[in-house]
Amino acid sequence: MNNKNNFIINLGRICAVLVILVAFSCKEDALDDHYGQEDQRLESSILETLATDANYSTFLELVKQTGFEELLSSSQAFTVWAPSNEALALVPADVLNDPDALTQLIGNHISRFSYGSTINENPVFVKMLNDKYIEFSNVDGQVTFGDVDLLEADLLTSNGILHKVSSVLSVKPNIWGFLNENVEEFPVLMEYFSQYNEVLLMKQSVKTGTNTLGQTVYDSIFSASNTQFKTIGDLSSEEDRFTFIGLTDDAYTGIYDRFKEYYKFPIEDSVKSNTDRTIFSNLTFPAFEQADLDGSLLLNTVGNFVTLDASSITGNEALSNGNVLLVSDLNYTPENVMYKIIGYEVEDNKRRTIGDLSDFTLVQNFDRTASGSFTNTVSLLANPDASNSNNYFEVAFSNVLSASYNIQLRFTPVGASQDTKLRFEFSYTDADKNVIVNEIGPLVVSNLEDGVVTIGDTYDIPVFVNEEVDNEYFVKLKVIVDVSEPELLLYDRKFGLDFIALTPVE
Repeated sequence: MNNKNNFIINLGRICAVLVILVAFSCKEDALDDHYGQEDQRLESSILETLATDANYSTFLELVKQTGFEELLSSSQAFTVWAPSNEALALVPADVLNDPDALTQLIGNHISRFSYGSTINENPVFVKMLNDKYIEFSNVDGQVTFGDVDLLEADLLTSNGILHKVSSVLSVKPNIWGFLNENVEEFPVLMEYFSQYNEVLLMKQSVKTGTNTLGQTVYDSIFSASNTQFKTIGDLSSEEDRFTFIGLTDDAYTGIYDRFKEYYKFPIEDSVKSNTDRTIFSNLTFPAFEQADLDGSLLLNTVGNFVTLDASSITGNEALSNGNVLLVSDLNYTPENVMYKIIGYEVEDNKRRTIGDLSDFTLVQNFDRTASGSFTNTVSLLANPDASNSNNYFEVAFSNVLSASYNIQLRFTPVGASQDTKLRFEFSYTDADKNVIVNEIGPLVVSNLEDGVVTIGDTYDIPVFVNEEVDNEYFVKLKVIVDVSEPELLLYDRKFGLDFIALTPVE
Protein backbone atom coordinates (compact mmCIF):
# COMPACT_ATOMS: atom_id res chain seq x y z
CA MET A 1 0.00 0.00 0.00
CA ASN A 2 2.74 2.41 0.96
CA ASN A 3 4.64 1.68 -2.26
CA LYS A 4 1.53 2.41 -4.28
CA ASN A 5 1.00 5.72 -2.49
CA ASN A 6 4.64 6.73 -3.02
CA PHE A 7 4.31 5.92 -6.71
CA ILE A 8 1.18 8.12 -7.02
CA ILE A 9 2.87 11.02 -5.15
CA ASN A 10 6.01 10.85 -7.28
CA LEU A 11 3.94 10.66 -10.45
CA GLY A 12 2.06 13.77 -9.31
CA ARG A 13 5.30 15.62 -8.73
CA ILE A 14 6.59 14.66 -12.19
CA CYS A 15 3.35 15.92 -13.81
CA ALA A 16 3.56 19.19 -11.91
CA VAL A 17 7.10 19.75 -13.09
CA LEU A 18 6.06 18.95 -16.67
CA VAL A 19 3.17 21.47 -16.42
CA ILE A 20 5.55 24.17 -15.15
CA LEU A 21 8.05 23.46 -17.90
CA VAL A 22 5.37 23.59 -20.57
CA ALA A 23 3.92 26.83 -19.16
CA PHE A 24 7.37 28.44 -18.97
CA SER A 25 8.10 27.29 -22.51
CA CYS A 26 4.84 28.83 -23.74
CA LYS A 27 5.52 32.11 -21.90
CA GLU A 28 9.06 32.24 -23.33
CA ASP A 29 7.65 31.72 -26.83
CA ALA A 30 5.18 34.58 -26.24
CA LEU A 31 7.96 36.88 -25.03
CA ASP A 32 10.05 35.92 -28.06
CA ASP A 33 7.12 36.74 -30.30
CA HIS A 34 6.55 40.11 -28.54
CA TYR A 35 10.16 41.25 -28.59
CA GLY A 36 10.64 39.86 -32.04
CA GLN A 37 7.86 42.18 -33.24
CA GLU A 38 9.34 45.17 -31.39
CA ASP A 39 12.79 44.46 -32.77
CA GLN A 40 11.32 44.23 -36.24
CA ARG A 41 9.56 47.59 -35.71
CA LEU A 42 12.75 49.25 -34.50
CA GLU A 43 14.45 48.24 -37.70
CA SER A 44 12.30 50.81 -39.57
CA SER A 45 13.19 54.50 -39.55
CA ILE A 46 10.68 57.31 -39.00
CA LEU A 47 10.33 57.84 -42.76
CA GLU A 48 9.92 54.10 -43.41
CA THR A 49 7.26 53.90 -40.72
CA LEU A 50 5.41 56.87 -42.22
CA ALA A 51 5.54 55.23 -45.64
CA THR A 52 3.46 52.31 -44.38
CA ASP A 53 0.44 54.57 -43.74
CA ALA A 54 -1.13 56.12 -46.86
CA ASN A 55 -2.92 58.72 -44.72
CA TYR A 56 0.44 60.46 -44.18
CA SER A 57 1.78 60.38 -47.73
CA THR A 58 1.42 64.16 -48.20
CA PHE A 59 3.54 64.89 -45.15
CA LEU A 60 6.13 62.38 -46.32
CA GLU A 61 6.25 64.03 -49.74
CA LEU A 62 6.64 67.51 -48.19
CA VAL A 63 9.48 66.23 -45.98
CA LYS A 64 11.29 65.20 -49.16
CA GLN A 65 10.38 68.42 -50.97
CA THR A 66 11.78 70.65 -48.19
CA GLY A 67 15.05 68.74 -47.88
CA PHE A 68 14.48 67.07 -44.53
CA GLU A 69 14.57 63.55 -45.96
CA GLU A 70 18.34 63.12 -45.71
CA LEU A 71 18.40 64.34 -42.12
CA LEU A 72 15.55 62.03 -41.06
CA SER A 73 17.29 59.09 -42.75
CA SER A 74 20.30 59.45 -40.45
CA SER A 75 20.88 57.48 -37.27
CA GLN A 76 20.41 60.50 -35.01
CA ALA A 77 17.40 60.61 -32.69
CA PHE A 78 14.39 62.68 -33.80
CA THR A 79 10.78 63.20 -32.86
CA VAL A 80 8.23 63.86 -35.61
CA TRP A 81 4.68 65.12 -35.11
CA ALA A 82 3.04 64.15 -38.42
CA PRO A 83 -0.27 65.64 -39.61
CA SER A 84 -2.51 63.61 -41.93
CA ASN A 85 -3.24 64.25 -45.58
CA GLU A 86 -6.63 65.65 -44.57
CA ALA A 87 -5.03 68.15 -42.18
CA LEU A 88 -2.42 69.26 -44.72
CA ALA A 89 -5.13 69.83 -47.32
CA LEU A 90 -6.19 72.85 -45.24
CA VAL A 91 -2.79 74.58 -45.54
CA PRO A 92 -3.15 77.75 -47.66
CA ALA A 93 -1.76 77.58 -51.19
CA ASP A 94 0.46 80.62 -50.63
CA VAL A 95 2.34 78.64 -47.96
CA LEU A 96 2.61 75.49 -50.07
CA ASN A 97 3.94 77.52 -53.00
CA ASP A 98 6.46 79.49 -50.94
CA PRO A 99 9.61 77.36 -50.43
CA ASP A 100 10.76 79.31 -47.36
CA ALA A 101 7.32 79.30 -45.70
CA LEU A 102 6.87 75.61 -46.47
CA THR A 103 10.29 74.74 -45.02
CA GLN A 104 9.37 76.67 -41.88
CA LEU A 105 6.08 74.77 -41.66
CA ILE A 106 7.55 71.28 -42.05
CA GLY A 107 10.43 72.15 -39.72
CA ASN A 108 7.75 73.09 -37.18
CA HIS A 109 6.86 69.36 -36.96
CA ILE A 110 10.35 67.89 -36.42
CA SER A 111 12.74 68.10 -33.49
CA ARG A 112 16.03 66.55 -32.54
CA PHE A 113 16.09 64.05 -29.66
CA SER A 114 13.28 61.77 -28.50
CA TYR A 115 10.20 63.14 -26.77
CA GLY A 116 7.69 60.55 -25.59
CA SER A 117 4.20 61.42 -24.40
CA THR A 118 4.92 60.17 -20.86
CA ILE A 119 6.84 63.36 -20.08
CA ASN A 120 7.58 63.94 -16.42
CA GLU A 121 8.19 67.68 -16.55
CA ASN A 122 5.16 69.75 -17.45
CA PRO A 123 5.34 71.50 -19.74
CA VAL A 124 8.37 70.78 -21.92
CA PHE A 125 9.27 73.40 -24.52
CA VAL A 126 10.62 71.50 -27.50
CA LYS A 127 13.00 73.19 -29.92
CA MET A 128 11.95 72.43 -33.48
CA LEU A 129 14.14 72.36 -36.59
CA ASN A 130 12.90 75.84 -37.53
CA ASP A 131 14.25 77.12 -34.17
CA LYS A 132 10.76 77.65 -32.76
CA TYR A 133 9.80 76.27 -29.36
CA ILE A 134 6.50 74.39 -28.92
CA GLU A 135 4.95 73.34 -25.63
CA PHE A 136 4.59 69.58 -25.16
CA SER A 137 2.40 68.78 -22.18
CA ASN A 138 0.69 65.88 -20.46
CA VAL A 139 -1.99 67.08 -18.06
CA ASP A 140 -3.85 64.27 -16.34
CA GLY A 141 -3.25 61.99 -19.30
CA GLN A 142 -4.35 64.58 -21.88
CA VAL A 143 -1.35 64.99 -24.18
CA THR A 144 -1.10 68.02 -26.45
CA PHE A 145 1.62 69.51 -28.58
CA GLY A 146 1.11 73.22 -28.94
CA ASP A 147 -2.65 73.45 -29.43
CA VAL A 148 -2.86 70.10 -31.25
CA ASP A 149 -4.01 66.72 -29.92
CA LEU A 150 -2.11 63.46 -30.48
CA LEU A 151 -4.10 60.88 -32.43
CA GLU A 152 -1.49 58.15 -32.07
CA ALA A 153 1.51 58.54 -29.79
CA ASP A 154 4.90 56.99 -29.16
CA LEU A 155 5.50 54.97 -32.32
CA LEU A 156 9.05 53.81 -31.71
CA THR A 157 11.40 53.63 -34.69
CA SER A 158 15.07 52.96 -35.27
CA ASN A 159 15.90 56.68 -35.15
CA GLY A 160 13.37 58.21 -32.81
CA ILE A 161 9.69 58.61 -32.05
CA LEU A 162 6.73 59.28 -34.33
CA HIS A 163 3.51 60.94 -33.14
CA LYS A 164 0.49 61.35 -35.38
CA VAL A 165 -1.36 64.61 -34.71
CA SER A 166 -4.86 65.88 -35.42
CA SER A 167 -3.95 69.03 -37.36
CA VAL A 168 -1.10 71.10 -38.72
CA LEU A 169 1.10 72.98 -36.23
CA SER A 170 1.02 76.53 -37.56
CA VAL A 171 4.27 78.51 -37.39
CA LYS A 172 3.77 81.21 -34.77
CA PRO A 173 5.79 84.41 -34.82
CA ASN A 174 7.75 85.51 -31.79
CA ILE A 175 6.63 88.60 -29.86
CA TRP A 176 8.68 91.03 -31.95
CA GLY A 177 7.47 89.44 -35.18
CA PHE A 178 3.85 89.62 -34.01
CA LEU A 179 4.16 93.31 -33.13
CA ASN A 180 5.68 94.09 -36.53
CA GLU A 181 2.96 92.11 -38.30
CA ASN A 182 0.26 94.05 -36.43
CA VAL A 183 1.59 97.60 -36.40
CA GLU A 184 -1.90 98.97 -37.05
CA GLU A 185 -3.07 97.63 -33.67
CA PHE A 186 -0.21 99.30 -31.76
CA PRO A 187 0.67 102.48 -33.70
CA VAL A 188 2.07 104.59 -30.85
CA LEU A 189 3.94 101.66 -29.30
CA MET A 190 5.56 100.68 -32.60
CA GLU A 191 6.36 104.30 -33.45
CA TYR A 192 8.30 104.45 -30.19
CA PHE A 193 10.18 101.19 -30.80
CA SER A 194 10.89 101.89 -34.47
CA GLN A 195 13.24 104.73 -33.60
CA TYR A 196 15.53 102.13 -32.00
CA ASN A 197 15.51 99.62 -34.87
CA GLU A 198 18.89 98.44 -36.12
CA VAL A 199 20.28 95.98 -38.65
CA LEU A 200 23.11 93.74 -37.43
CA LEU A 201 25.76 91.92 -39.45
CA MET A 202 25.73 88.40 -38.05
CA LYS A 203 28.83 86.41 -37.05
CA GLN A 204 27.83 83.72 -39.54
CA SER A 205 28.70 86.08 -42.40
CA VAL A 206 31.53 84.61 -44.49
CA LYS A 207 34.53 86.60 -45.75
CA THR A 208 34.76 86.18 -49.52
CA GLY A 209 37.66 88.50 -50.36
CA THR A 210 38.41 92.20 -50.78
CA ASN A 211 37.17 94.85 -53.19
CA THR A 212 39.23 97.28 -55.31
CA LEU A 213 39.56 99.60 -52.31
CA GLY A 214 41.07 96.84 -50.18
CA GLN A 215 37.94 96.56 -48.03
CA THR A 216 36.79 93.17 -46.78
CA VAL A 217 33.83 91.73 -48.67
CA TYR A 218 31.40 89.38 -46.93
CA ASP A 219 28.69 87.03 -48.04
CA SER A 220 26.61 88.79 -45.46
CA ILE A 221 23.78 87.66 -43.23
CA PHE A 222 21.85 90.48 -41.60
CA SER A 223 19.45 90.43 -38.69
CA ALA A 224 16.93 93.09 -37.65
CA SER A 225 16.97 93.97 -33.96
CA ASN A 226 16.19 96.85 -31.61
CA THR A 227 18.48 98.60 -29.15
CA GLN A 228 15.68 98.72 -26.57
CA PHE A 229 16.09 94.96 -26.18
CA LYS A 230 19.30 95.64 -24.24
CA THR A 231 17.11 97.20 -21.55
CA ILE A 232 13.86 95.24 -21.58
CA GLY A 233 14.92 91.82 -22.95
CA ASP A 234 15.17 90.51 -26.50
CA LEU A 235 11.60 90.12 -27.74
CA SER A 236 12.91 88.57 -30.96
CA SER A 237 14.78 85.76 -29.22
CA GLU A 238 13.41 82.24 -29.54
CA GLU A 239 15.55 81.13 -26.60
CA ASP A 240 13.76 83.29 -23.99
CA ARG A 241 10.13 83.52 -22.95
CA PHE A 242 8.33 86.75 -22.14
CA THR A 243 4.90 88.15 -21.48
CA PHE A 244 4.53 91.51 -23.18
CA ILE A 245 1.75 94.05 -22.72
CA GLY A 246 0.53 95.00 -26.17
CA LEU A 247 -0.46 98.59 -25.46
CA THR A 248 -3.20 99.86 -27.75
CA ASP A 249 -3.52 103.61 -28.30
CA ASP A 250 -6.52 103.89 -25.96
CA ALA A 251 -4.69 102.20 -23.09
CA TYR A 252 -1.58 104.26 -23.86
CA THR A 253 -3.52 107.55 -23.69
CA GLY A 254 -4.88 106.69 -20.27
CA ILE A 255 -1.52 105.97 -18.65
CA TYR A 256 0.22 108.78 -20.56
CA ASP A 257 -2.18 111.36 -19.14
CA ARG A 258 -1.44 110.11 -15.62
CA PHE A 259 2.33 109.84 -15.96
CA LYS A 260 3.10 113.01 -17.93
CA GLU A 261 2.43 115.18 -14.85
CA TYR A 262 5.64 113.80 -13.34
CA TYR A 263 7.75 115.00 -16.28
CA LYS A 264 6.73 118.65 -16.54
CA PHE A 265 9.22 120.59 -18.59
CA PRO A 266 9.09 123.76 -20.70
CA ILE A 267 9.77 121.71 -23.85
CA GLU A 268 6.82 119.47 -24.71
CA ASP A 269 9.01 116.98 -26.62
CA SER A 270 10.93 116.35 -23.41
CA VAL A 271 7.70 115.60 -21.55
CA LYS A 272 6.66 113.07 -24.19
CA SER A 273 10.04 111.37 -24.59
CA ASN A 274 10.53 110.86 -20.85
CA THR A 275 6.95 109.75 -20.26
CA ASP A 276 7.10 107.31 -23.18
CA ARG A 277 10.40 105.86 -21.99
CA THR A 278 8.86 105.08 -18.60
CA ILE A 279 5.71 103.53 -20.07
CA PHE A 280 7.27 101.40 -22.79
CA SER A 281 10.19 100.11 -20.73
CA ASN A 282 7.77 98.61 -18.18
CA LEU A 283 5.72 96.37 -20.47
CA THR A 284 7.93 93.24 -20.52
CA PHE A 285 7.85 90.39 -17.97
CA PRO A 286 9.29 86.91 -17.65
CA ALA A 287 6.54 84.72 -19.14
CA PHE A 288 3.50 84.10 -16.96
CA GLU A 289 0.03 82.63 -17.49
CA GLN A 290 -3.04 84.86 -17.49
CA ALA A 291 -4.63 82.47 -15.01
CA ASP A 292 -1.86 83.31 -12.51
CA LEU A 293 -2.98 86.94 -12.16
CA ASP A 294 -4.37 87.28 -8.64
CA GLY A 295 -3.69 90.94 -7.87
CA SER A 296 -0.18 90.33 -6.50
CA LEU A 297 2.85 92.30 -7.64
CA LEU A 298 4.68 91.13 -10.76
CA LEU A 299 8.38 91.76 -11.37
CA ASN A 300 9.09 93.07 -14.85
CA THR A 301 12.37 92.85 -16.74
CA VAL A 302 13.61 96.30 -15.63
CA GLY A 303 13.22 95.45 -11.94
CA ASN A 304 9.93 97.13 -11.09
CA PHE A 305 7.07 95.45 -9.25
CA VAL A 306 3.67 96.31 -10.72
CA THR A 307 0.09 95.10 -10.46
CA LEU A 308 -1.82 94.07 -13.56
CA ASP A 309 -5.60 94.09 -13.40
CA ALA A 310 -6.84 90.78 -14.83
CA SER A 311 -10.20 92.33 -15.70
CA SER A 312 -8.50 94.79 -18.08
CA ILE A 313 -7.11 92.01 -20.31
CA THR A 314 -9.05 91.85 -23.58
CA GLY A 315 -6.91 89.32 -25.47
CA ASN A 316 -4.02 86.89 -25.12
CA GLU A 317 -1.90 85.95 -28.14
CA ALA A 318 0.14 82.75 -27.67
CA LEU A 319 3.43 83.08 -29.57
CA SER A 320 6.62 81.10 -30.07
CA ASN A 321 8.54 82.86 -27.28
CA GLY A 322 5.75 83.75 -24.90
CA ASN A 323 2.56 85.75 -25.23
CA VAL A 324 1.19 89.24 -25.77
CA LEU A 325 -1.60 90.47 -23.49
CA LEU A 326 -3.95 93.11 -24.86
CA VAL A 327 -5.30 95.48 -22.21
CA SER A 328 -8.04 98.11 -22.12
CA ASP A 329 -6.26 100.02 -19.35
CA LEU A 330 -2.83 99.95 -17.73
CA ASN A 331 -3.26 100.63 -14.02
CA TYR A 332 0.37 101.01 -12.97
CA THR A 333 0.98 103.34 -10.03
CA PRO A 334 3.76 105.97 -10.32
CA GLU A 335 5.26 104.76 -7.04
CA ASN A 336 5.94 101.34 -8.60
CA VAL A 337 7.72 102.44 -11.76
CA MET A 338 9.23 105.93 -11.31
CA TYR A 339 8.18 107.94 -8.24
CA LYS A 340 10.74 106.43 -5.90
CA ILE A 341 13.45 107.40 -3.43
CA ILE A 342 16.28 109.36 -5.01
CA GLY A 343 19.39 108.65 -2.96
CA TYR A 344 22.84 110.22 -3.01
CA GLU A 345 25.75 108.36 -1.40
CA VAL A 346 27.93 111.00 0.20
CA GLU A 347 31.15 109.21 -0.78
CA ASP A 348 30.22 109.64 -4.45
CA ASN A 349 32.11 112.67 -5.74
CA LYS A 350 29.98 112.99 -8.85
CA ARG A 351 27.53 115.89 -8.77
CA ARG A 352 29.11 117.12 -5.54
CA THR A 353 30.94 120.37 -4.75
CA ILE A 354 32.88 121.43 -1.65
CA GLY A 355 33.48 124.94 -0.38
CA ASP A 356 37.25 124.59 -0.17
CA LEU A 357 39.12 121.31 -0.56
CA SER A 358 41.88 122.46 1.78
CA ASP A 359 39.47 123.17 4.60
CA PHE A 360 36.72 120.62 4.11
CA THR A 361 37.22 116.85 3.79
CA LEU A 362 35.13 113.72 3.36
CA VAL A 363 36.71 110.49 4.60
CA GLN A 364 35.24 107.07 3.80
CA ASN A 365 35.44 104.52 6.61
CA PHE A 366 34.55 100.90 5.87
CA ASP A 367 31.41 99.84 7.71
CA ARG A 368 29.33 96.83 6.72
CA THR A 369 26.23 98.26 8.43
CA ALA A 370 26.21 101.44 6.32
CA SER A 371 24.78 101.53 2.83
CA GLY A 372 27.49 101.19 0.22
CA SER A 373 29.67 99.64 2.99
CA PHE A 374 30.97 103.09 3.97
CA THR A 375 30.48 105.51 6.82
CA ASN A 376 31.44 108.99 5.70
CA THR A 377 33.27 111.24 8.11
CA VAL A 378 32.74 114.87 7.21
CA SER A 379 35.24 117.27 8.80
CA LEU A 380 35.90 120.98 8.72
CA LEU A 381 39.65 121.24 9.35
CA ALA A 382 40.06 124.99 9.49
CA ASN A 383 37.95 127.96 10.47
CA PRO A 384 35.56 129.20 7.80
CA ASP A 385 36.37 132.58 6.42
CA ALA A 386 34.29 135.66 7.02
CA SER A 387 31.97 134.88 4.13
CA ASN A 388 31.45 131.30 5.31
CA SER A 389 32.43 130.06 1.85
CA ASN A 390 34.46 127.07 3.01
CA ASN A 391 32.13 125.43 5.48
CA TYR A 392 29.85 123.39 3.26
CA PHE A 393 29.45 120.71 0.66
CA GLU A 394 26.61 120.53 -1.84
CA VAL A 395 25.06 117.66 -3.80
CA ALA A 396 22.92 117.77 -6.93
CA PHE A 397 20.17 115.19 -7.49
CA SER A 398 19.35 113.61 -10.84
CA ASN A 399 16.13 112.23 -12.30
CA VAL A 400 13.95 114.25 -9.92
CA LEU A 401 10.33 114.21 -11.03
CA SER A 402 7.98 117.17 -10.97
CA ALA A 403 6.49 115.89 -7.75
CA SER A 404 6.55 116.33 -3.97
CA TYR A 405 9.50 115.14 -1.86
CA ASN A 406 10.75 115.12 1.70
CA ILE A 407 14.46 115.39 2.54
CA GLN A 408 16.06 112.70 4.68
CA LEU A 409 19.65 112.22 5.84
CA ARG A 410 21.11 109.10 7.40
CA PHE A 411 23.69 109.94 10.06
CA THR A 412 26.20 107.49 11.54
CA PRO A 413 28.45 107.79 14.62
CA VAL A 414 32.10 108.43 13.66
CA GLY A 415 33.72 109.13 17.01
CA ALA A 416 33.13 112.88 17.24
CA SER A 417 33.63 114.09 20.81
CA GLN A 418 30.53 116.29 20.81
CA ASP A 419 27.37 117.07 18.91
CA THR A 420 27.58 119.30 15.88
CA LYS A 421 25.34 121.99 14.45
CA LEU A 422 24.31 122.07 10.80
CA ARG A 423 22.37 124.34 8.46
CA PHE A 424 20.99 123.44 5.07
CA GLU A 425 19.98 125.16 1.88
CA PHE A 426 17.60 123.28 -0.42
CA SER A 427 17.44 124.92 -3.83
CA TYR A 428 15.85 124.22 -7.20
CA THR A 429 14.87 126.02 -10.37
CA ASP A 430 11.36 126.67 -11.58
CA ALA A 431 10.15 126.51 -15.18
CA ASP A 432 11.45 130.03 -15.82
CA LYS A 433 14.89 129.12 -14.42
CA ASN A 434 14.39 131.18 -11.31
CA VAL A 435 16.39 129.77 -8.39
CA ILE A 436 14.26 128.99 -5.33
CA VAL A 437 16.29 128.72 -2.09
CA ASN A 438 14.87 127.25 1.12
CA GLU A 439 16.94 127.72 4.31
CA ILE A 440 16.67 124.92 6.87
CA GLY A 441 18.03 124.87 10.39
CA PRO A 442 20.16 125.25 12.37
CA LEU A 443 19.92 121.60 13.45
CA VAL A 444 21.89 120.06 16.30
CA VAL A 445 22.98 116.52 15.40
CA SER A 446 24.04 114.16 18.18
CA ASN A 447 27.49 112.66 17.88
CA LEU A 448 25.77 109.32 18.66
CA GLU A 449 23.08 109.71 16.00
CA ASP A 450 22.62 106.48 14.03
CA GLY A 451 19.56 106.73 11.86
CA VAL A 452 17.48 108.75 9.44
CA VAL A 453 16.61 112.37 10.16
CA THR A 454 14.01 114.33 8.18
CA ILE A 455 14.72 118.01 7.68
CA GLY A 456 12.71 120.96 6.37
CA ASP A 457 9.24 120.73 4.85
CA THR A 458 7.66 118.94 1.92
CA TYR A 459 8.91 120.50 -1.32
CA ASP A 460 7.09 120.55 -4.63
CA ILE A 461 9.58 120.31 -7.49
CA PRO A 462 8.09 122.14 -10.49
CA VAL A 463 10.28 120.77 -13.31
CA PHE A 464 11.67 117.33 -14.15
CA VAL A 465 15.45 117.24 -13.68
CA ASN A 466 17.20 114.57 -15.72
CA GLU A 467 20.59 112.91 -15.21
CA GLU A 468 22.56 115.43 -17.26
CA VAL A 469 25.18 117.15 -15.10
CA ASP A 470 25.03 120.38 -17.11
CA ASN A 471 21.24 120.58 -17.03
CA GLU A 472 20.11 124.19 -16.59
CA TYR A 473 17.44 122.98 -14.18
CA PHE A 474 18.62 121.51 -10.89
CA VAL A 475 17.74 120.30 -7.41
CA LYS A 476 20.49 120.72 -4.82
CA LEU A 477 21.07 120.41 -1.10
CA LYS A 478 23.88 122.33 0.63
CA VAL A 479 25.04 120.94 4.00
CA ILE A 480 26.67 123.70 6.07
CA VAL A 481 28.73 123.24 9.26
CA ASP A 482 27.33 126.03 11.41
CA VAL A 483 29.91 125.99 14.21
CA SER A 484 31.62 129.30 14.85
CA GLU A 485 34.84 129.66 16.81
CA PRO A 486 33.17 130.54 20.16
CA GLU A 487 30.93 127.45 19.87
CA LEU A 488 33.77 124.94 19.73
CA LEU A 489 33.30 124.30 23.45
CA LEU A 490 29.74 123.09 22.71
CA TYR A 491 29.98 121.55 19.27
CA ASP A 492 32.32 119.55 17.10
CA ARG A 493 32.89 120.29 13.42
CA LYS A 494 32.96 116.58 12.55
CA PHE A 495 29.98 114.31 11.86
CA GLY A 496 29.09 111.10 10.05
CA LEU A 497 26.75 111.17 7.06
CA ASP A 498 25.94 108.04 5.06
CA PHE A 499 23.45 109.24 2.44
CA ILE A 500 21.02 112.00 1.54
CA ALA A 501 17.67 111.15 -0.04
CA LEU A 502 14.62 112.75 -1.55
CA THR A 503 11.69 110.56 -0.57
CA PRO A 504 8.25 110.56 -2.25
CA VAL A 505 5.36 111.94 -0.24
CA GLU A 506 2.73 109.30 0.36
